[in-house]
Amino acid sequence: MRGSKHGKLQHCREVIRDCLNIVEEKGDTFVAIHKDDETECVILVSMIRTQSILSVIVADKILFAEGNETEMYRTANELNSESVTGWHTIVLKDSGSIYMYRQCLWISESLTSSELTDILCDCITEYKIGRSRFAPHEAS
Repeated sequence: MRGSKHGKLQHCREVIRDCLNIVEEKGDTFVAIHKDDETECVILVSMIRTQSILSVIVADKILFAEGNETEMYRTANELNSESVTGWHTIVLKDSGSIYMYRQCLWISESLTSSELTDILCDCITEYKIGRSRFAPHEAS
């Protein structure tokens, strides 16, 4: 049983690394930056071993800015411990509000790079749609 759980976790780590252009890794939280013609945002993918859940958070890039690293990991940990999906906002001392979208899926040995890429794309799309509704006058 333990070997199976370890194998499942290792498989998911490999799929995550395959799908993300990782700029930072802390434990089982992987951070990447996404940039396209419409937006620039940060993606955090965390493996929550206690619940066998993969958590995907897409947030304003300022969350990854120098000086916000502690806030970024604290926020991810808080969202992960509450298992809340959907839209969230946090307020930083000097930077206004940061918008983020969160989705979860089960950690599984059958997870493929294609499936995770689709989920990441869906989360980014949801982030863009929500970001334009919640803060249309602010730059992302």
